[in-house]
Amino acid sequence: MSGKTGFIGLGIMGSRMAANLVKKGFEVCVYNRTREKTEPFKQQGCGVSYTPKQLAGWCDTLIVMVSDPAAVEAVMEGENGGFAGLSKGKTLINMSTVSPEFTRQLADKCAKSGINFLDCPVSGSKPLAEAGTLVILAGGSAQDIKRNEKLLLSMGGKIIHAGPAPAGSYLKLCVNLVMGHMTSAIAEGTSFAEACGVNPALVFDTLEANPALQCRYFNMKRQPLLEKKFTPAFPLKHMLKDARFIMSVAEQKDIDIPVTSAVLEILEKSAEKGHGDEDISAMYEGLEIHKK
Repeated sequence: MSGKTGFIGLGIMGSRMAANLVKKGFEVCVYNRTREKTEPFKQQGCGVSYTPKQLAGWCDTLIVMVSDPAAVEAVMEGENGGFAGLSKGKTLINMSTVSPEFTRQLADKCAKSGINFLDCPVSGSKPLAEAGTLVILAGGSAQDIKRNEKLLLSMGGKIIHAGPAPAGSYLKLCVNLVMGHMTSAIAEGTSFAEACGVNPALVFDTLEANPALQCRYFNMKRQPLLEKKFTPAFPLKHMLKDARFIMSVAEQKDIDIPVTSAVLEILEKSAEKGHGDEDISAMYEGLEIHKK
């Protein structure tokens, strides 16, 4: 396939997304701040850049998939950052979940330099990233999305065009708002069952047996919540970050979202207790009901 693709960020999600690009035949070169994570790609014959600037100078399309705005700035700004290597006509695709305001700043900076920009956070956690079935929430022009369709669909099963940037970032926050509520609900339901002397597995059995309440997401959280082993598929600290973005947008737009406010409080309690690096289902640890 034509075009050179640079990929920055080889964490839980990024490593699997980049691996799918390699499997689909794209010419890929990678960069990661923790260099050991580039080794599996080097062994597959991929290039490894020493700086984001070097990578951006080599590629036609640069994908960034890191944890937060600070991490994006760390790899994109400065004399060795990605922006120092990007030139007019190249494409930057930010797939990191950042605030809409930060996305708008990225889009404006790219526009001033003649760089094509796509705002493409993803919906899905580690299993979907591994399978290449993520949902790509795309913000940008229809033309730019169409031009990058094969690239994006090598990492995802569907592209949803949300509108011009930062619409992808807004849509991502809407989806994660729902996911935060769902996770808190099933964690609290599990905890409530335990407090009532009911086998919490029966909660999951009942949800699965009811056609109106069947949910693959609940099934994914069944084992972590029943075994209290919160191996990260989507780290709690990332949901905490996103919940804070959501509340910030709500404040800016004068929107009342009381349930999300309560979810944020549970996330903060869980993180304070040392569960930030664990799966989002560790929200269970932020609940007090099971300790009474």
